[in-house]
Amino acid sequence: DLEGKTLGIIGMGRIGRLVAQKASSAFGMKILGYDPYLPLNAFPSAVEAVTAREEIFRRADVVSLHVPATPETRGSVGMAAFRLMKPDAFFINTARGEIVVEEDLVTALRDGIFRGAGLDVFAEEPPAPDHPLLAMDQVIATPHNAALTQEAMDRMGLHAAMGIVEVLERKDPQWPVNRPLRPRGR
Repeated sequence: DLEGKTLGIIGMGRIGRLVAQKASSAFGMKILGYDPYLPLNAFPSAVEAVTAREEIFRRADVVSLHVPATPETRGSVGMAAFRLMKPDAFFINTARGEIVVEEDLVTALRDGIFRGAGLDVFAEEPPAPDHPLLAMDQVIATPHNAALTQEAMDRMGLHAAMGIVEVLERKDPQWPVNRPLRPRGR
């Protein structure tokens, strides 16, 4: 049961905010949020802003990552963070696999440092069939398809159709999937 549990969100951008809103309203969870680039007064009202990432790992029953893979974030979640977690906590990564030091995650789970993990992403995708995380009972792994909901698929179709119309009208598409071949506005 998630009601009354604490969800710690690392990365309070668009997706982090949506997760916070859903977890708070639908599940009655208390929400902690960490984002070093967001001013404290810009956090949603249902989110308790924390100024140290370590506090998320210490206090949360569920830790959820929502940050991009950058030189700063790659390999930034490892054993030091996992050792701070509660023994009955869960770790979720639907962001980018390379943010997590996977060997440390395997060790932390094997040693019972925390209860389990939900992973939609891996450092190398797809993961090898013999990847140790795939064999662990305390891991739920999905094939990088967290956005495969009916609503997301509808939105993708709508954006694709809008892009086709823009190109047919000789406009630059708002959401190109590749680098434009010509300067914008021509």
